[in-house]
Amino acid sequence: PGITSWRDTEDDAKALEMGRAVHDRWARGDVIHNIAQTTLAANAFLLTGEERYRDWAVEYAGAWMERARANDWMIPDNVGHSGAVGEYFDGKWYGGLYGWTYPHGWYNIQMALLAAAGNGLLLTGDDAWLELPRRQQDRIFELGEQRDAGGEHMSLREHWFSQFTAMGKRGETFLVPYRYGDAGWFDWQPLSPVFPAALWNLSMEEGDWERIEQVRTREAYDWREVVCFHNKEDCGHEQPWLRFLAGDNPGYPERILQAAHQEVTRRLALVRGETEVGTHHNIHLWQEVNPVSSEAMIQQTLGAPQPIYNGGLLHARLRYYDARARRPGLPPDVAALVTKLEAGRTVVLLVNLNSNAGRELVIQAGAYGEHRFSGVQYTTLSSHYPGPPAHYAGPPVTEETRTADFTGKYLGVELPPGTEITLDLATDRYAGQPSCAGLY
Repeated sequence: PGITSWRDTEDDAKALEMGRAVHDRWARGDVIHNIAQTTLAANAFLLTGEERYRDWAVEYAGAWMERARANDWMIPDNVGHSGAVGEYFDGKWYGGLYGWTYPHGWYNIQMALLAAAGNGLLLTGDDAWLELPRRQQDRIFELGEQRDAGGEHMSLREHWFSQFTAMGKRGETFLVPYRYGDAGWFDWQPLSPVFPAALWNLSMEEGDWERIEQVRTREAYDWREVVCFHNKEDCGHEQPWLRFLAGDNPGYPERILQAAHQEVTRRLALVRGETEVGTHHNIHLWQEVNPVSSEAMIQQTLGAPQPIYNGGLLHARLRYYDARARRPGLPPDVAALVTKLEAGRTVVLLVNLNSNAGRELVIQAGAYGEHRFSGVQYTTLSSHYPGPPAHYAGPPVTEETRTADFTGKYLGVELPPGTEITLDLATDRYAGQPSCAGLY
């Protein structure tokens, strides 16, 4: 009572009352954002294979899923020691720490739900876990409206830099409410592209692709545009990547690599010019100047969006090993580009950029070996190469497609000097036991 803004807490007496209210509400019970803790248990299972870690993650996430179902899939953000929602909040389903009211509402909640659902799918192979973030996203999407973005107060306005840049002078676009309090819904912002992209990556269902399209058709900018920026989550380029996978943005690989390199160079310059480290620098400085970026490489080489910030595992279609060095990762000089992702299909182009030495690699189905390959179509040279030395130009290069029948989570590939190959891999998703063990 008597406190309506942070400025009110400049009064010492009111600040003390706010502190007491925070203690009374947040010092007991549990809150929804802790569902992301299932990643700790998932990691423990992936490292050890001990069932108790999987059991704990499934039980804990399952309890929150039941609370969401009981609240018509608008997940509550708090629960008391007795198991009752709103036990310390006068029965309210909102108001918990990092919940619907403070500080960013759905932004943090949906990240936690996607991380937990991904863990559940990985650990059990059951896609029913995806109903948790899917139903929550649907509920928020249904509340969306066309609004003037410039006239809205947004707690995360800087997160939508790419959208607003791509919009140009257009002000009205599709916004959804991120927070809920006693007065109802507020904090209208663009629907983060991270959420529908992550959901589709996990499910590969046509309905989830349609959810992506519903957002795209309502937003006031071209999703093919690549804006150069690097936020603290190192994500936000899902829209042009998804259009690339749809066959509608062929120049995306070059443009995103250019943008990533530009930001790395800029941030290294900021680091070199930093003079206040250890004195009075902003607490977010190292988020703002961190030059390490993986988004473009994860999208293009592994066929996946950036992992969910605050607890998400890497849910990728492929992983690579250098067969000669016997280590994880692509061999030197080898480039990879995933060009198509479908429920049972993965298409990747591999190129050996070394003109003098061959390379050998092994491709793994899934970041944790959770998928299985069940056959491959591949390109092979059908013309004579390199041709006779007496000619100033080599003969035309032609290729044909062949098929190899095999089943397993590993595929070995040999790349002679200066060659490329396209692999169209039949993929059975979540058909195996996930593990961090890997090949080497």
